[in-house]
This record gives sequence, structure tokens and C-alpha cells, in this order.
Amino acid sequence: MNLLRKVLVISFLLCGYGYNTYSQNVSERIGIPGPLTFANDQFSLAWSDKPDVNYYVQEYLPKGQDPDHFKQMLAIHLLKKEMTVDDAVAVKVAELNNRKKTDPVCHYKLMKSPDGKEMILDCLLGESVNDKMTVVEFIIYRYKQVQLGDSKGILLYAYSKRSYGDDITAFLRSLGDTRINDINTMIGAELPVPNIKE
Repeated sequence: MNLLRKVLVISFLLCGYGYNTYSQNVSERIGIPGPLTFANDQFSLAWSDKPDVNYYVQEYLPKGQDPDHFKQMLAIHLLKKEMTVDDAVAVKVAELNNRKKTDPVCHYKLMKSPDGKEMILDCLLGESVNDKMTVVEFIIYRYKQVQLGDSKGILLYAYSKRSYGDDITAFLRSLGDTRINDINTMIGAELPVPNIKE
């Protein structure tokens, strides 16, 4: 399970939602079949799941990449639950603060939109084997409350990029320059509009 999916899953578990075993199901469920574009790169639907009756996940990858070993990914998480953006972000912050105890590269920053209706959280995560860093992942989450029929829900639009093994040092060095550009791209992105297919 990739870091992006793992962190999001833990967050929604804290919201009271379970998560099923990883599958290769690529059913389009939320009316966003793609392709999606981020920073001039095109992402096609590669993986989807419905871990809970009220929780939908769809992941989009550039051509030639797969969900378990990718360099870039876009993901949409849709939670049909009456909660505020602040509450959803608070769950993520608590999870990341807990992760810091075992992940030495884990850190995050928060930004709120001028109208207070959206929040962006960007973070860096890492995994190690025998004290050697094997993968790092930079993720930008954009949270927005959306209307889903007669109820409201939380749309989480996420961009992630990863590096592995010997490439990690160069990746981290370049992140200082690329992070702001990626965040600005996320801020300017037109959020997809979900249309749940029951």
C-alpha cells in the first residue's frame, strides 16, 4: 500500500471508517473518469475502491506508472459525511503528529483559503528499512466541503510525488524549489465535481 493511500486510510479510520484489502478494481464511481491534468501532466484513472458505504477513492496516474511504484499520482477521496473542512484536517494533523514519532522526515504545513472554505495541507513522509530510507513521498492535500445530492461531504484532492532509494537525496534537494510551484498549481487547479453513481 503506497504512503498516500496509507495516510489517507488511517485518517478515515480515525473518522470511523474501515478499509478493505487492496484490490485491482478500477470501477469509476464518482463521475470523474479522467483524464485529469496537473502541471501539464495527464493522469488517467488507474485504481479505485469503495472501502465503506460512504467513502470513495480513485487514483490517477501518468501513462506507464502503477499504484505501487509511481513517481506522480493524483487522488480523489470522497467522504459522504457531515463534517467541516476544519474537522477533516484536524484528523489528518493528529495522524501526522502521531506518525512523527516513527518517521523522522515527517512534517507538514497548513494553509487556509482567504474565504475559509478550503484548506491545503502539504507534507513529507518517509519509509525506511534497516535504518536506510527507501522511499519518500511529498503530498499536497486540498480539502473542500461539497454538496452530494441532499447531503454534504468532504472532497479531498491530492497530488503526490515519490522518490526511491539512491534518488532520494536529489529529490529532497530539489523539493525546496519545486514545492511552492506544486502548491501554487494545486491552489489554481479547478476541482473536479463529483457525481456519485450508486
